[in-house]
Amino acid sequence: MTAAFCDYCKCEVCKNGTSYLKHAPVVGGGGWICDVCFMYDLCTSGPNRNKDGPCENEDCVHRPRLSGPWRGLSVSQ
Repeated sequence: MTAAFCDYCKCEVCKNGTSYLKHAPVVGGGGWICDVCFMYDLCTSGPNRNKDGPCENEDCVHRPRLSGPWRGLSVSQ
């Protein structure tokens, strides 16, 4: 079974990845998160969401901590 490109969204584009998305590993075995979910989705969805849109600070409480750099889609994922 192949790991998801992004483990934070159920849409096929995030799960499978595309040439225009990047993803990064998450601290604590949280899998991977794509740049769209990291920058936008986690701040604007859920019970603790920021009602004014995405947070300006990338270290906000809505986003997981990253354990590595952003990477593009590769065949060896």
